[in-house]
Amino acid sequence: MIWTYDGSFEGFLTSLHRSYIYKYIPEKLTMDSAGLTLLDEREIIETDFETAAKVSKSINERFPKKILERIFHVFLCDDMPFELDLLLYLRMGFKDLSLIHDLSHPVVYAVEGYQKRLLTTIHKMYAFTRFEMLDDGMLYAKIAPPRNVLPLIGKHFVKRLKSEHFIIHDIKRGLICVWDGQNLQLHPILEASEPTLHEDEKHFQKLWKTFFDTVAIESRKNYKVQRNFVPLLYRELMSEFKS
Repeated sequence: MIWTYDGSFEGFLTSLHRSYIYKYIPEKLTMDSAGLTLLDEREIIETDFETAAKVSKSINERFPKKILERIFHVFLCDDMPFELDLLLYLRMGFKDLSLIHDLSHPVVYAVEGYQKRLLTTIHKMYAFTRFEMLDDGMLYAKIAPPRNVLPLIGKHFVKRLKSEHFIIHDIKRGLICVWDGQNLQLHPILEASEPTLHEDEKHFQKLWKTFFDTVAIESRKNYKVQRNFVPLLYRELMSEFKS
């Protein structure tokens, strides 16, 4: 039996509750039904917000803060099918908290691996996010990270750019993070027109690219090492690598 849900955290919690009620663990839990065939036995889990709220309350009462952060981090690791591992991890924790500290268990090992990949992506986005000045003076950055880190990186840039107003736009997931000088908010955005840059922005970018191209010693350039530090995945939206 393969369970499909709507991809929301509430939908996942509804699936966890259903697993307990029916004392059943599906072969697969996924938000993506594209890979399923006509021969697959599928059940659609309808999101129940009331049930999800009860499950959320139970999780908060049962697990320490460090584990709650890990659960949230794993759910944001949306580049791979994490759902079944996370469901099993939570079931283990409800049964006996000591079980989820056993790294020799494949589920615990997998869950910690998801979190490490997410934290690595967050660290890279701190370094690789590039802001542009719009015509109204607001700063704007496009990102397309392999994992959904936008809900976690906003506070970092508030500390760095507290006196500025900025938007970080995850073009891969249709989400924006907005800092208006007082509040940090996350919003979905279905369509977005190309923003108008400040008249000086291209000049600033040209200066930065010139610095980037000339600061290195030509005879010591090592493109293999450079790709290790700045993977090709992130370069498309970085001003110093734009053609």
